[in-house]
Amino acid sequence: MWIATALGVLHPYYRAIGGAYLKELGLPTALMPLTCAFELGLGVVVLLTRPRWWLTVFQAALVLGFTVILAIHEPLLLASPFGVLSKNLQILVVLAVIDRVARDGQWTAQTRSWLRVGMAMVWLTEGLFPKLLFQQQIELAMVPRIGITHISPSILVGALGIGQVLSGVLALLLTGKPLKLLLTCQALALIVLPLAVGVLEPTLYVHPFGPFIKNMPILVGTWIVRRSCCGSS
Repeated sequence: MWIATALGVLHPYYRAIGGAYLKELGLPTALMPLTCAFELGLGVVVLLTRPRWWLTVFQAALVLGFTVILAIHEPLLLASPFGVLSKNLQILVVLAVIDRVARDGQWTAQTRSWLRVGMAMVWLTEGLFPKLLFQQQIELAMVPRIGITHISPSILVGALGIGQVLSGVLALLLTGKPLKLLLTCQALALIVLPLAVGVLEPTLYVHPFGPFIKNMPILVGTWIVRRSCCGSS
């Protein structure tokens, strides 16, 4: 995730959006390439070394700091329909799980429970906040763009939100084959939805806040929950 986010700086849209936010925060735009170089180095370290508690804490602090600064600057980002900040919750869960498994030397019922709750939360937060409580024009405008004109965009987005919230709740309550099927559908949705939305808004692939990039650890986490809770088949 760190590596992919860092390499996004090669795209002009990434630099334009990142530079605009830096200016609004009163920071020099020269900070952007330096930050990306640091993220690239951090990603390489994470990739090539075993988990260490201090590295986990450092990554968590970066994610939290980034989230708090942007949330204070622009609170509505917390309810972004693309999860630019809300998906950071799953990143923190993944970091905590990796650290715990490394410490224990194995998966435990506790770490499986943490991961299951964390992966379910993405459906609850993305369904509740951007689709039901704080609908935003950028998502509403996508409805007529895909050819759906016979129903109100607000109603359709709200219905999708209810479905996502229900999906998150069921991911916490179901067991056995029904849970396995649900998690399979969620994993497929984490692949299909960005592809579909990306057709309409391709710049999201290179957005500096990485809304689609963050789907990668969530997808892996969902599949691990599927395997650990429902067997390895």
